[in-house]
Amino acid sequence: MRVLYRSFLRSILLAALTGASCGAAFAHHGSRISYDLSKTVTVKGIVKEFSYENPHIYITFEAKDDAGNPVEWVVETDPPMMMARKFGWSRHYIKPGDEITVNGFRAKDNTNTANARDVILPNGKKVFAGTAAADDSGQR
Repeated sequence: MRVLYRSFLRSILLAALTGASCGAAFAHHGSRISYDLSKTVTVKGIVKEFSYENPHIYITFEAKDDAGNPVEWVVETDPPMMMARKFGWSRHYIKPGDEITVNGFRAKDNTNTANARDVILPNGKKVFAGTAAADDSGQR
């Protein structure tokens, strides 16, 4: 009886630990959760910071609002390893002072935050940022 009780307790503990670890995996945000994929945004500005670190690459830049006032925007892309492998990005791909244009999907909370779909570099080259699909088929 005692062995059966220990086995039961181990099963309960294992189930609890498995459930707790799964919660962490599901807690990570996704494009469809944080961003409104029906609200595209195009923003042009000067790069202040290019953060090439996990879990995502973040580009902070200064743009102008409709009245011409400076506003700060932050956009995210896929993780650095994916961006390097899929699109050739590196730590020095974008630099502070670069003028870029970002096309992407605005945050659902309407802050100056977006999920970048593509970036137009200072030389005019349009490159994929990889995060959000252009449509539900996943085509970019």
